Amino acid sequence: MGRKERVLLRRAETYNPVTISEIIRDGLREFGLGDRVRGRVTIKPNVVMAHHKVTPSAYTRPEFLDGLLTALESHARPGTSVTVAEKCGAAIPTSRMFRRAGYYKLRRCHRFKLEPIELARKTTVPLTRGKIHDRIRTARAIAERDFLVYAPKLKTNSLSHGLTGALKLNIGILCDGERMWNHNYNLDEKIVDLLEVGYPDFIATDAIEACYGGNQMTQHGHPLGAVIMATNPMAHDVVCAHILHLDPRKIGHLAAAAERGYGPLDLDDIEIGGDIPLDELRSRTASWDTGFIRVENVDCNVKVLSGEPYCTGGCHGVFLDWLYMIKDRKPALWKKMPHWTVVIGKYKGDVTADSLVLLGKCTEIQGRVKARHKRRIGGCPPKHKTLVLLFFLKAGIINPLFRLDLIIDSYPFLFLTWLKRFFSGRF
Repeated sequence: MGRKERVLLRRAETYNPVTISEIIRDGLREFGLGDRVRGRVTIKPNVVMAHHKVTPSAYTRPEFLDGLLTALESHARPGTSVTVAEKCGAAIPTSRMFRRAGYYKLRRCHRFKLEPIELARKTTVPLTRGKIHDRIRTARAIAERDFLVYAPKLKTNSLSHGLTGALKLNIGILCDGERMWNHNYNLDEKIVDLLEVGYPDFIATDAIEACYGGNQMTQHGHPLGAVIMATNPMAHDVVCAHILHLDPRKIGHLAAAAERGYGPLDLDDIEIGGDIPLDELRSRTASWDTGFIRVENVDCNVKVLSGEPYCTGGCHGVFLDWLYMIKDRKPALWKKMPHWTVVIGKYKGDVTADSLVLLGKCTEIQGRVKARHKRRIGGCPPKHKTLVLLFFLKAGIINPLFRLDLIIDSYPFLFLTWLKRFFSGRF
Protein backbone atom coordinates (compact mmCIF):
# COMPACT_ATOMS: atom_id res chain seq x y z
CA MET A 1 0.00 0.00 0.00
CA GLY A 2 1.44 3.40 -1.00
CA ARG A 3 2.02 6.32 1.29
CA LYS A 4 -1.05 8.43 1.89
CA GLU A 5 -1.02 12.11 1.06
CA ARG A 6 -1.24 14.28 4.18
CA VAL A 7 -3.36 17.33 4.93
CA LEU A 8 -2.96 19.31 8.15
CA LEU A 9 -5.91 21.16 9.73
CA ARG A 10 -4.73 23.67 12.31
CA ARG A 11 -6.89 25.81 14.57
CA ALA A 12 -6.62 29.59 14.05
CA GLU A 13 -9.59 31.61 15.27
CA THR A 14 -8.23 35.09 14.51
CA TYR A 15 -5.97 36.82 11.99
CA ASN A 16 -3.01 37.07 14.33
CA PRO A 17 0.16 37.09 12.17
CA VAL A 18 2.27 35.67 14.99
CA THR A 19 -0.05 32.70 15.48
CA ILE A 20 -0.30 32.16 11.73
CA SER A 21 3.49 32.20 11.34
CA GLU A 22 3.88 29.62 14.12
CA ILE A 23 1.28 27.34 12.52
CA ILE A 24 2.87 27.55 9.06
CA ARG A 25 6.39 27.18 10.44
CA ASP A 26 5.29 23.99 12.20
CA GLY A 27 3.64 22.82 8.98
CA LEU A 28 6.81 23.31 6.94
CA ARG A 29 8.74 21.38 9.55
CA GLU A 30 6.17 18.57 9.73
CA PHE A 31 6.25 18.14 5.95
CA GLY A 32 10.04 18.15 6.00
CA LEU A 33 10.26 21.24 3.80
CA GLY A 34 12.49 23.46 5.92
CA ASP A 35 15.58 22.83 3.81
CA ARG A 36 13.64 23.48 0.59
CA VAL A 37 13.09 27.18 1.32
CA ARG A 38 16.00 28.54 -0.68
CA GLY A 39 16.85 30.10 -4.01
CA ARG A 40 13.90 31.62 -5.85
CA VAL A 41 10.78 31.30 -3.70
CA THR A 42 7.44 32.30 -5.23
CA ILE A 43 4.18 32.78 -3.34
CA LYS A 44 0.90 32.74 -5.26
CA PRO A 45 -2.00 34.11 -3.16
CA ASN A 46 -5.61 34.59 -4.24
CA VAL A 47 -6.20 38.24 -5.12
CA VAL A 48 -8.96 37.82 -7.69
CA MET A 49 -10.21 41.18 -6.40
CA ALA A 50 -9.75 43.28 -3.27
CA HIS A 51 -11.95 46.16 -2.15
CA HIS A 52 -12.90 47.13 1.41
CA LYS A 53 -16.57 47.72 0.52
CA VAL A 54 -17.66 45.23 -2.13
CA THR A 55 -15.05 42.44 -2.03
CA PRO A 56 -13.65 42.47 1.52
CA SER A 57 -13.45 38.67 1.83
CA ALA A 58 -12.45 37.60 -1.68
CA TYR A 59 -8.70 37.50 -1.21
CA THR A 60 -5.92 36.07 0.92
CA ARG A 61 -5.75 38.46 3.86
CA PRO A 62 -2.57 40.53 4.41
CA GLU A 63 -2.28 39.22 7.99
CA PHE A 64 -2.17 35.70 6.57
CA LEU A 65 0.51 36.66 4.04
CA ASP A 66 2.40 38.40 6.84
CA GLY A 67 2.46 35.18 8.88
CA LEU A 68 3.41 33.12 5.83
CA LEU A 69 6.33 35.40 4.99
CA THR A 70 7.58 35.25 8.58
CA ALA A 71 7.39 31.45 8.57
CA LEU A 72 9.31 31.20 5.29
CA GLU A 73 11.94 33.65 6.53
CA SER A 74 12.53 31.48 9.59
CA HIS A 75 13.47 28.55 7.32
CA ALA A 76 15.10 30.44 4.44
CA ARG A 77 18.70 29.78 3.50
CA PRO A 78 21.06 32.73 2.86
CA GLY A 79 20.53 34.28 -0.56
CA THR A 80 16.86 33.32 -0.77
CA SER A 81 14.65 35.75 -2.71
CA VAL A 82 10.87 35.85 -2.31
CA THR A 83 8.35 36.99 -4.96
CA VAL A 84 4.59 37.33 -4.48
CA ALA A 85 3.09 36.87 -7.97
CA GLU A 86 -0.57 37.09 -8.98
CA LYS A 87 -2.94 38.22 -11.73
CA CYS A 88 -6.27 39.57 -10.54
CA GLY A 89 -9.43 38.51 -12.35
CA ALA A 90 -11.45 41.68 -12.68
CA ALA A 91 -9.78 43.40 -15.68
CA ILE A 92 -8.12 45.78 -13.23
CA PRO A 93 -4.35 46.19 -12.83
CA THR A 94 -3.11 43.69 -10.26
CA SER A 95 -0.94 46.41 -8.72
CA ARG A 96 -4.14 48.23 -7.71
CA MET A 97 -5.50 45.05 -6.13
CA PHE A 98 -2.21 44.50 -4.27
CA ARG A 99 -2.57 47.99 -2.86
CA ARG A 100 -6.21 47.52 -1.89
CA ALA A 101 -5.35 44.16 -0.32
CA GLY A 102 -2.76 45.84 1.92
CA TYR A 103 0.19 43.92 0.49
CA TYR A 104 2.44 46.93 -0.15
CA LYS A 105 2.40 47.76 3.56
CA LEU A 106 3.95 44.36 4.29
CA ARG A 107 7.17 45.48 2.60
CA ARG A 108 7.88 47.65 5.64
CA CYS A 109 8.75 44.52 7.63
CA HIS A 110 9.51 41.88 4.98
CA ARG A 111 11.87 41.77 2.01
CA PHE A 112 9.98 40.48 -1.02
CA LYS A 113 8.98 41.51 -4.51
CA LEU A 114 5.36 42.13 -5.48
CA GLU A 115 4.95 41.10 -9.10
CA PRO A 116 1.76 41.56 -11.12
CA ILE A 117 1.93 38.73 -13.64
CA GLU A 118 0.78 40.98 -16.49
CA LEU A 119 3.90 43.14 -15.94
CA ALA A 120 6.31 40.30 -15.22
CA ARG A 121 9.06 38.87 -17.38
CA LYS A 122 7.38 35.90 -19.01
CA THR A 123 8.23 32.58 -20.56
CA THR A 124 6.32 30.13 -22.74
CA VAL A 125 6.12 26.63 -21.31
CA PRO A 126 5.17 23.68 -23.54
CA LEU A 127 2.80 21.17 -21.93
CA THR A 128 3.19 17.44 -22.46
CA ARG A 129 -0.07 16.41 -20.77
CA GLY A 130 -2.38 19.26 -21.77
CA LYS A 131 -5.83 18.57 -23.20
CA ILE A 132 -6.87 22.19 -23.83
CA HIS A 133 -3.51 23.97 -23.79
CA ASP A 134 -0.42 22.69 -25.57
CA ARG A 135 1.57 25.58 -24.07
CA ILE A 136 1.01 28.47 -21.70
CA ARG A 137 2.70 31.80 -21.16
CA THR A 138 3.24 32.89 -17.59
CA ALA A 139 5.63 34.77 -15.33
CA ARG A 140 9.12 33.40 -14.97
CA ALA A 141 8.63 33.70 -11.22
CA ILE A 142 5.99 30.96 -11.54
CA ALA A 143 7.68 28.72 -14.11
CA GLU A 144 11.33 29.10 -13.07
CA ARG A 145 11.18 28.93 -9.30
CA ASP A 146 12.94 26.73 -6.78
CA PHE A 147 10.08 26.60 -4.27
CA LEU A 148 6.45 27.41 -5.06
CA VAL A 149 3.96 28.21 -2.28
CA TYR A 150 0.23 28.54 -2.88
CA ALA A 151 -1.84 30.57 -0.40
CA PRO A 152 -5.47 30.19 -1.50
CA LYS A 153 -8.55 31.62 0.15
CA LEU A 154 -11.14 28.96 0.92
CA LYS A 155 -14.45 29.88 -0.70
CA THR A 156 -17.24 28.59 -2.87
CA ASN A 157 -17.37 29.33 -6.59
CA SER A 158 -20.34 28.82 -8.89
CA LEU A 159 -18.03 28.74 -11.94
CA SER A 160 -16.13 25.67 -10.72
CA HIS A 161 -18.75 23.32 -9.28
CA GLY A 162 -18.84 25.07 -5.93
CA LEU A 163 -15.16 25.15 -4.89
CA THR A 164 -12.17 27.45 -5.09
CA GLY A 165 -9.05 25.87 -3.63
CA ALA A 166 -5.51 25.09 -4.73
CA LEU A 167 -6.33 23.81 -8.24
CA LYS A 168 -8.60 26.71 -9.18
CA LEU A 169 -5.93 29.14 -7.97
CA ASN A 170 -3.93 28.24 -11.09
CA ILE A 171 -6.22 30.30 -13.34
CA GLY A 172 -4.41 33.30 -11.89
CA ILE A 173 -1.07 32.34 -13.48
CA LEU A 174 -2.49 33.33 -16.89
CA CYS A 175 -3.03 36.77 -18.37
CA ASP A 176 -6.44 37.88 -19.61
CA GLY A 177 -6.56 36.55 -23.18
CA GLU A 178 -5.21 33.12 -22.29
CA ARG A 179 -7.16 33.11 -19.04
CA MET A 180 -10.54 33.51 -20.72
CA TRP A 181 -9.75 31.25 -23.69
CA ASN A 182 -11.87 28.10 -23.27
CA HIS A 183 -13.24 29.40 -19.97
CA ASN A 184 -16.41 27.46 -20.80
CA TYR A 185 -17.36 23.76 -20.79
CA ASN A 186 -13.60 23.09 -21.12
CA LEU A 187 -12.76 24.90 -17.88
CA ASP A 188 -12.28 21.75 -15.80
CA GLU A 189 -9.68 20.29 -18.17
CA LYS A 190 -8.11 23.73 -18.59
CA ILE A 191 -7.59 23.97 -14.81
CA VAL A 192 -5.96 20.54 -14.74
CA ASP A 193 -3.66 21.45 -17.67
CA LEU A 194 -2.20 24.25 -15.57
CA LEU A 195 -1.03 21.84 -12.87
CA GLU A 196 1.85 20.90 -15.15
CA VAL A 197 3.34 24.34 -14.50
CA GLY A 198 1.57 25.47 -11.34
CA TYR A 199 2.14 22.51 -9.06
CA PRO A 200 2.92 23.92 -5.60
CA ASP A 201 5.55 22.50 -3.29
CA PHE A 202 3.57 23.69 -0.28
CA ILE A 203 0.01 24.93 0.24
CA ALA A 204 -1.13 27.10 3.16
CA THR A 205 -4.78 28.08 2.89
CA ASP A 206 -6.50 31.01 4.53
CA ALA A 207 -9.62 29.38 5.99
CA ILE A 208 -9.70 31.53 9.12
CA GLU A 209 -12.56 33.28 7.38
CA ALA A 210 -14.21 31.39 4.52
CA CYS A 211 -16.75 32.66 2.00
CA TYR A 212 -19.83 31.01 0.58
CA GLY A 213 -23.14 31.37 -1.17
CA GLY A 214 -22.63 33.99 -3.86
CA ASN A 215 -20.19 35.50 -6.32
CA GLN A 216 -16.59 34.45 -5.58
CA MET A 217 -15.61 38.13 -5.37
CA THR A 218 -18.56 39.74 -3.55
CA GLN A 219 -19.84 36.96 -1.28
CA HIS A 220 -19.64 37.47 2.46
CA GLY A 221 -17.01 36.01 4.75
CA HIS A 222 -17.82 33.82 7.75
CA PRO A 223 -15.53 32.59 10.52
CA LEU A 224 -14.24 29.03 10.09
CA GLY A 225 -11.09 29.21 12.19
CA ALA A 226 -8.57 27.06 10.34
CA VAL A 227 -5.33 27.02 8.40
CA ILE A 228 -5.15 24.15 5.91
CA MET A 229 -1.75 22.87 4.80
CA ALA A 230 -0.70 20.22 2.29
CA THR A 231 1.85 19.34 -0.37
CA ASN A 232 -0.56 17.65 -2.78
CA PRO A 233 -3.15 20.05 -4.25
CA MET A 234 -5.61 17.24 -5.00
CA ALA A 235 -5.60 15.93 -1.42
CA HIS A 236 -5.91 19.53 -0.19
CA ASP A 237 -8.93 20.27 -2.36
CA VAL A 238 -10.66 16.97 -1.56
CA VAL A 239 -10.50 17.83 2.13
CA CYS A 240 -11.71 21.38 1.40
CA ALA A 241 -14.64 19.93 -0.56
CA HIS A 242 -15.64 17.79 2.41
CA ILE A 243 -15.38 20.80 4.74
CA LEU A 244 -17.96 22.53 2.51
CA HIS A 245 -20.13 19.37 2.21
CA LEU A 246 -19.34 19.00 -1.49
CA ASP A 247 -18.77 15.67 -3.24
CA PRO A 248 -15.28 15.75 -4.82
CA ARG A 249 -16.44 13.34 -7.54
CA LYS A 250 -18.98 15.94 -8.69
CA ILE A 251 -16.39 18.74 -8.86
CA GLY A 252 -15.30 18.58 -12.49
CA HIS A 253 -11.70 19.71 -12.16
CA LEU A 254 -11.05 17.36 -9.22
CA ALA A 255 -12.48 14.37 -11.08
CA ALA A 256 -10.44 15.29 -14.17
CA ALA A 257 -7.25 15.70 -12.13
CA ALA A 258 -7.78 12.32 -10.47
CA GLU A 259 -8.14 10.69 -13.90
CA ARG A 260 -4.76 12.14 -14.88
CA GLY A 261 -3.15 10.72 -11.74
CA TYR A 262 -2.56 13.94 -9.84
CA GLY A 263 -3.76 12.62 -6.50
CA PRO A 264 -6.46 10.94 -4.43
CA LEU A 265 -10.17 11.60 -4.75
CA ASP A 266 -11.23 9.66 -1.64
CA LEU A 267 -10.76 10.64 1.99
CA ASP A 268 -9.69 7.07 2.75
CA ASP A 269 -6.53 7.76 0.73
CA ILE A 270 -5.68 10.91 2.70
CA GLU A 271 -4.10 11.17 6.13
CA ILE A 272 -5.58 14.13 8.01
CA GLY A 273 -3.59 15.57 10.90
CA GLY A 274 -3.49 18.72 12.97
CA ASP A 275 -5.35 19.91 16.04
CA ILE A 276 -8.87 20.50 14.69
CA PRO A 277 -10.92 17.51 13.48
CA LEU A 278 -12.52 17.52 10.05
CA ASP A 279 -15.88 16.76 11.65
CA GLU A 280 -15.65 19.91 13.76
CA LEU A 281 -15.09 22.05 10.66
CA ARG A 282 -17.95 20.27 8.89
CA SER A 283 -20.23 21.02 11.82
CA ARG A 284 -19.36 24.72 11.50
CA THR A 285 -20.32 24.70 7.80
CA ALA A 286 -23.40 22.46 8.09
CA SER A 287 -25.80 25.36 7.49
CA TRP A 288 -23.76 26.95 4.69
CA ASP A 289 -25.35 27.09 1.24
CA THR A 290 -22.70 27.05 -1.49
CA GLY A 291 -25.04 28.72 -3.98
CA PHE A 292 -24.06 26.22 -6.66
CA ILE A 293 -27.31 25.82 -8.61
CA ARG A 294 -28.37 26.05 -12.22
CA VAL A 295 -28.83 29.66 -13.23
CA GLU A 296 -32.48 29.20 -14.27
CA ASN A 297 -33.27 28.18 -10.68
CA VAL A 298 -32.29 31.55 -9.19
CA ASP A 299 -35.33 33.14 -7.56
CA CYS A 300 -35.49 36.69 -8.90
CA ASN A 301 -37.36 38.81 -11.44
CA VAL A 302 -34.87 38.03 -14.22
CA LYS A 303 -36.12 34.95 -16.04
CA VAL A 304 -33.43 32.71 -17.46
CA LEU A 305 -34.18 30.22 -20.24
CA SER A 306 -31.35 27.75 -20.25
CA GLY A 307 -30.37 25.73 -23.30
CA GLU A 308 -27.88 22.95 -23.65
CA PRO A 309 -25.10 22.22 -23.20
CA TYR A 310 -25.10 23.76 -19.74
CA CYS A 311 -21.84 25.68 -19.47
CA THR A 312 -20.88 25.92 -15.79
CA GLY A 313 -17.53 27.60 -16.48
CA GLY A 314 -18.90 29.76 -19.28
CA CYS A 315 -22.02 31.82 -20.03
CA HIS A 316 -24.39 30.05 -17.62
CA GLY A 317 -21.93 30.28 -14.75
CA VAL A 318 -20.86 33.84 -15.53
CA PHE A 319 -24.45 35.10 -15.55
CA LEU A 320 -25.20 33.28 -12.30
CA ASP A 321 -22.06 34.91 -10.91
CA TRP A 322 -23.25 38.33 -12.10
CA LEU A 323 -26.67 37.87 -10.49
CA TYR A 324 -25.01 36.86 -7.24
CA MET A 325 -23.04 40.13 -7.17
CA ILE A 326 -26.30 42.02 -6.77
CA LYS A 327 -27.75 39.52 -4.29
CA ASP A 328 -24.57 39.71 -2.19
CA ARG A 329 -24.13 43.46 -1.98
CA LYS A 330 -27.40 45.11 -3.07
CA PRO A 331 -30.29 43.18 -1.49
CA ALA A 332 -32.72 46.08 -2.02
CA LEU A 333 -31.95 46.11 -5.76
CA TRP A 334 -32.20 42.30 -5.82
CA LYS A 335 -35.88 42.54 -4.88
CA LYS A 336 -36.52 45.13 -7.61
CA MET A 337 -34.66 43.57 -10.53
CA PRO A 338 -36.32 44.34 -13.91
CA HIS A 339 -38.42 41.68 -15.57
CA TRP A 340 -35.99 40.75 -18.32
CA THR A 341 -35.71 37.40 -20.07
CA VAL A 342 -32.21 36.03 -20.70
CA VAL A 343 -31.57 33.07 -22.99
CA ILE A 344 -28.31 31.16 -22.64
CA GLY A 345 -27.28 28.23 -24.85
CA LYS A 346 -29.28 26.49 -27.56
CA TYR A 347 -32.84 26.88 -26.28
CA LYS A 348 -35.62 24.82 -27.83
CA GLY A 349 -39.00 26.50 -27.67
CA ASP A 350 -40.89 29.71 -28.36
CA VAL A 351 -39.94 32.85 -26.44
CA THR A 352 -42.19 35.80 -25.65
CA ALA A 353 -40.73 38.69 -23.70
CA ASP A 354 -40.73 42.45 -23.40
CA SER A 355 -36.96 42.74 -23.00
CA LEU A 356 -34.91 39.81 -24.28
CA VAL A 357 -31.16 39.21 -24.01
CA LEU A 358 -29.27 36.46 -25.84
CA LEU A 359 -26.13 35.85 -23.81
CA GLY A 360 -23.02 34.35 -25.42
CA LYS A 361 -21.90 33.88 -29.01
CA CYS A 362 -23.31 30.34 -29.34
CA THR A 363 -26.78 31.15 -27.93
CA GLU A 364 -29.71 30.62 -30.26
CA ILE A 365 -33.45 30.14 -29.97
CA GLN A 366 -34.89 27.19 -31.87
CA GLY A 367 -38.45 28.47 -32.04
CA ARG A 368 -40.50 31.60 -32.57
CA VAL A 369 -39.41 34.82 -30.90
CA LYS A 370 -41.69 37.70 -29.93
CA ALA A 371 -39.89 40.49 -28.13
CA ARG A 372 -40.24 44.26 -27.95
CA HIS A 373 -36.52 44.75 -27.24
CA LYS A 374 -33.93 42.17 -28.26
CA ARG A 375 -30.21 42.39 -27.59
CA ARG A 376 -27.27 40.05 -27.91
CA ILE A 377 -24.19 40.03 -25.71
CA GLY A 378 -21.32 38.20 -27.37
CA GLY A 379 -18.30 36.52 -25.90
CA CYS A 380 -17.36 33.01 -24.84
CA PRO A 381 -18.01 33.83 -22.10
CA PRO A 382 -18.79 37.56 -21.87
CA LYS A 383 -16.68 39.47 -19.37
CA HIS A 384 -18.13 40.68 -16.09
CA LYS A 385 -17.11 44.20 -17.09
CA THR A 386 -19.27 43.89 -20.24
CA LEU A 387 -22.30 42.72 -18.24
CA VAL A 388 -21.84 45.46 -15.64
CA LEU A 389 -21.69 48.19 -18.30
CA LEU A 390 -24.43 46.90 -20.61
CA PHE A 391 -27.03 46.28 -17.90
CA PHE A 392 -26.30 49.74 -16.51
CA LEU A 393 -26.80 51.39 -19.90
CA LYS A 394 -29.81 49.33 -20.99
CA ALA A 395 -31.60 48.58 -17.72
CA GLY A 396 -30.23 51.13 -15.27
CA ILE A 397 -28.88 48.36 -13.01
CA ILE A 398 -26.04 49.77 -10.93
CA ASN A 399 -23.90 46.75 -10.17
CA PRO A 400 -21.97 46.78 -6.85
CA LEU A 401 -18.72 46.96 -8.87
CA PHE A 402 -19.94 50.09 -10.66
CA ARG A 403 -18.07 52.50 -8.36
CA LEU A 404 -15.99 55.58 -9.13
CA ASP A 405 -12.85 54.23 -7.45
CA LEU A 406 -13.08 50.94 -9.36
CA ILE A 407 -13.82 52.76 -12.62
CA ILE A 408 -10.60 54.75 -12.08
CA ASP A 409 -8.77 51.49 -11.39
CA SER A 410 -10.32 49.84 -14.46
CA TYR A 411 -9.65 52.52 -17.06
CA PRO A 412 -6.96 55.16 -16.33
CA PHE A 413 -4.77 52.78 -14.33
CA LEU A 414 -5.40 49.96 -16.79
CA PHE A 415 -4.30 52.24 -19.64
CA LEU A 416 -1.09 53.06 -17.74
CA THR A 417 -0.49 49.34 -17.23
CA TRP A 418 -0.91 48.71 -20.96
CA LEU A 419 1.65 51.46 -21.68
CA LYS A 420 4.11 49.84 -19.26
CA ARG A 421 3.58 46.46 -20.90
CA PHE A 422 3.98 47.95 -24.38
CA PHE A 423 7.24 49.75 -23.66
CA SER A 424 8.66 46.80 -21.72
CA GLY A 425 7.65 44.36 -24.47
CA ARG A 426 5.67 42.23 -22.01
CA PHE A 427 2.30 41.90 -23.73
